[in-house]
Parts: sequence; C-alpha cells; structure tokens
Amino acid sequence: MIRRLKGGKAKIEEMPIHDKQGKLLTNGHERLHRWSKHFRELLNVSSTVDPSIIQRISISQISPEEQKRQDKPPSLLEVEEAIRRMKSGKAPGMDGLSTDVIKAGGRALSTRLHALFVEIWEEEKTIDDW
Repeated sequence: MIRRLKGGKAKIEEMPIHDKQGKLLTNGHERLHRWSKHFRELLNVSSTVDPSIIQRISISQISPEEQKRQDKPPSLLEVEEAIRRMKSGKAPGMDGLSTDVIKAGGRALSTRLHALFVEIWEEEKTIDDW
C-alpha cells in the first residue's frame, strides 16, 4: 500500500546519498563521483608484506603422475561435463551464445569446442576476440 501511495519503486540511480561531511548529494554526477571515490578508498589500500612471511610459505610438490595428468589437455568427456553443469537461463557471454544454445548444440558443438580447447591448450594462446 505504501508503494502504491508513493508511486512505485524509486529508481536506485535516483536515490540520494551523503558525502563524507553528511551533505546530501542529489545530482547524478555528484553521486557517481562519490561512489567512485568510495570504491577507490575501499579497494586501493596500500599494503606492505613482510619478506619473512613470504619465505615461510612452502610450495607443495605434486607427484609426477599428477603433473602428467594436469599437463594433458581437457578430454571430450570433461568438455561435455562442463557444458552439462552450466546453469540454464543465464545471459549470454561475450560470444553472444546463451547457455541454452550451447547445450542445444549437443555432441557436434562439444566436439568442435573440444578441438578449439585442445588447440588453445597446445599453443598456449587464447582467442582475443570472438
């Protein structure tokens, strides 16, 4: 009832926010600048790491068999399993293909994708643009 009287939902981009001094920012440009500043302060924190801590980190060794297994390109079965596990109903990626389209491609598409993945694996180069 309150929403109906109020006139619906307020758009999030129109909601006012406060700056650090408590001043209400209602202008879109001011709000955008404040959010930008907020996340810059939040995420760009300088840190120093004590070198002795780095020295204490041990790098675990893997067995030659495990190394050999990890060096092999993905199998067709692994590609098919990865496709099967993809969640349906999601938005398409950069390639413009939705999960549902990829799943509908069946064995023919998974075989082509497998060949592409093996080529990328062996050449150690990824595709820059779809």
